[in-house]
Amino acid sequence: MNKTKRLPSLLISLFIVVFIIIGGKAALYTSPVHEMTTLEDGWLISVNNSDFTEVSMWHAYKGFERSLVPGDHVIMKYVLPDTNLPNPVVLFRTRYTTLSCYIDGHKIFSYGDEYYKAGKFIGKMYHMISLPTDYAGKTLVFDMYAGEPNAFKSLHAPILGSHTDISGTFVRDNLIIIATGMFMFVFGLTFLCIAMVFVNFVPEVKSLLVGSLFCMNLAAWLLSYYNVLSFFIYTERESEIEYFTMYLVVPYCYWLLYYIKDLQKDRIYRAIMVVSISVPTLQYLLHYIFNIHLRVTLPMYHIVAILGFAVLLYYAVVTNKHIKEAPASTVIQLFGLLSFATGHFIHLIIYVLEVNNIKTNEIFNKAVISVACLVFAICQLATYLVYITATYAKRQENISLSHLAYADGLTNLANRSKADKLMEELNSASDDYCIMSIDLNGLKDVNDKFGHPAGDRYIKEFAKVLSNTFEEDDFYARIGGDEFLVVLRDAALRDIDGLIGRMNSALNVMNALYPEYKRSVSTGFAFRHECVENNSHEVYLLADQRMYENKRRMHQELGIRPRL
Repeated sequence: MNKTKRLPSLLISLFIVVFIIIGGKAALYTSPVHEMTTLEDGWLISVNNSDFTEVSMWHAYKGFERSLVPGDHVIMKYVLPDTNLPNPVVLFRTRYTTLSCYIDGHKIFSYGDEYYKAGKFIGKMYHMISLPTDYAGKTLVFDMYAGEPNAFKSLHAPILGSHTDISGTFVRDNLIIIATGMFMFVFGLTFLCIAMVFVNFVPEVKSLLVGSLFCMNLAAWLLSYYNVLSFFIYTERESEIEYFTMYLVVPYCYWLLYYIKDLQKDRIYRAIMVVSISVPTLQYLLHYIFNIHLRVTLPMYHIVAILGFAVLLYYAVVTNKHIKEAPASTVIQLFGLLSFATGHFIHLIIYVLEVNNIKTNEIFNKAVISVACLVFAICQLATYLVYITATYAKRQENISLSHLAYADGLTNLANRSKADKLMEELNSASDDYCIMSIDLNGLKDVNDKFGHPAGDRYIKEFAKVLSNTFEEDDFYARIGGDEFLVVLRDAALRDIDGLIGRMNSALNVMNALYPEYKRSVSTGFAFRHECVENNSHEVYLLADQRMYENKRRMHQELGIRPRL
């Protein structure tokens, strides 16, 4: 399939994704009603009883003598501004620490103490901390214990505002992440169900099945990485979900490329796949069995991700000498996978910069990874559309070939092959049926006197009468030059003589309108219950015998020559 044939599927997929995201933005977008204050500068910070004044949240690391280690005690104090807000709250994001919040010495919030005492993993999380209505001028205190090595060097400044405004602003600022995550999950789940139906019958669907699982995994990772998940579904295990799903990203990329490029016979690639799967497996074992937290083994993921990106480029680009000859689904899926891998690699670079306190543009960061995920989803959707289109075309082709194999070329009725196939099926039938043998009268004389085109017209005229006489579910076929066969499965409910009379009446009307030649048929029919062996061939022979008896009787009564 060339580029012009792939383009409609890509454009339709892009339109569907853009429509969903714009709809989500319109539904979720809100504007703040009251003033919101970012509490960035002027913090008093104490690290293990060493005090630092007038510190910025982002530059907190400048007061640290060393990187934080588990057990380090950090206290941050700030005098709240003199504002008046309904339902005042502070939105604050912790990074691998506990959090106890005080207002003038009165404890109003606590998080992570039980996890810290048990030595469990404490991750990142947004906290919506409700303040007393008389908060103005009072001292806000964040009391934290580091649960991980190098828990943080800097923190995003807390935001003070009303609960409604803070919630709405949070959704607005993370709208691209929310919309992308929700779309990826719904898309992945929907097409996972579709792919599971066909995976046992169509091997090509395996890559789409893996792609659907990957989309769901990316949705969970994206929402948990930006700590959006707990805003809708509160869970203290949000960071565990983040790391768990992130460590699966590289194996999913290998797994998907394995099916896209049909690398089952490539032993080197299969070995790389095994290694890529064993690394996160080891990380999970260390975390859940030996309590070596997922974040501690993060460097292993970074190494695997960089190597994985190089391997992906090699197998998807360098070894792809015949990309123009590849199926459309392969090209589209490769483009989607490479786009995601590139975006994810850029996102990894941004993460390294931020860890080293090099500030980056947050909107750009979110846009890069969201676009990467959406391009992957668009390509998956386009692949489904291409697959559906190709499947439909193939089905139509099979129907056409089947029709040609079992259709009479002159009348477009079923032919003898189709009739023989049905007769075989009737041998195993348990219900009573009727077989009708029909023979055109006088076809040879019409051919001799008026020519074969007139004889062909006679045959086609009767085929039309046959189609109008019997129902669509009935079987009727042309099995010879002037021989026709009708099978009625619900014979007990049908008036056979009435149907024959209706057929003869239609022929008489045609004779009156077009008297060029005489149109008539001889008929005979038999039922299954009339034959001892209940064999379809035996039933047909009985019907054919009765048809010839009827033909001889007609000849004697009308005084016409045989074959007329």
